Amino acid sequence: MTLRRRLAGDHGAGGTLALMVAAGTLTFSLLALSLFSVMPAKARANAAADSAAIAAAESASARSADESCAVAAEAAMLNKTTLLSCDVVGGEATVTVGQEILATTFSVTARAAVPRPAPHASGVNGAIPLEDLVVISYPGVRADPPVYLRPDAASALLQMLDAYHAQTGDYLPVDEGYRDLAGQQRVFNEYGWPRAAIPGTSNHGLAIAIDFVNPPVVRGASPHAWLVENAAQFGFEPLTDPDEPWHWDYAG
Repeated sequence: MTLRRRLAGDHGAGGTLALMVAAGTLTFSLLALSLFSVMPAKARANAAADSAAIAAAESASARSADESCAVAAEAAMLNKTTLLSCDVVGGEATVTVGQEILATTFSVTARAAVPRPAPHASGVNGAIPLEDLVVISYPGVRADPPVYLRPDAASALLQMLDAYHAQTGDYLPVDEGYRDLAGQQRVFNEYGWPRAAIPGTSNHGLAIAIDFVNPPVVRGASPHAWLVENAAQFGFEPLTDPDEPWHWDYAG
């Protein structure tokens, strides 16, 4: 005969152990959930802080400190964060953004400084006298209103247009070059930062940027493939931030 005894209190030991294991599993799951939630939130906050600081610093060249901070607030909001503080002095901006996750607000501070727009020999960004620029006259180039470029950029563009036509039999659709401050302000009002550069900071305002549109040159199309392969030899490089396949800048 086998005698089995249960000590006092043993009756609930198995249940207690099971509850402890379940509680431990739940705690671990909540901890893992918290970590997986917090890590992306911190990454978003870091990216948002950088974006807001750059936006404010770029805006400072053409706007007051308060207006620059308003631009930073918009950039933070687009990144699903909140601007907590903003300080703009000269061309440097210091911003702090907050990201709330699991009832906790994470804050990140970032600083950015953007050099003042480089002046043109005869004027500043967006205020170059038209008599110092060259009208681009070529098939496929918008004629009314005319497209203006800096003389060296114009010469390089005409050579590139000739090469494209010789190799393909077609014409690249050039729709815009130099853009004055008023024109850049209209574009900025329509698209906002970062899609449009702050007035006074665009390469269009330096008369070295061109847009291949009407129809737009899009990624994957043969005109874009040709530009990717050949534009550098004429001194042109693509705009990549933001990504606009139709926008190319003359770098010399």
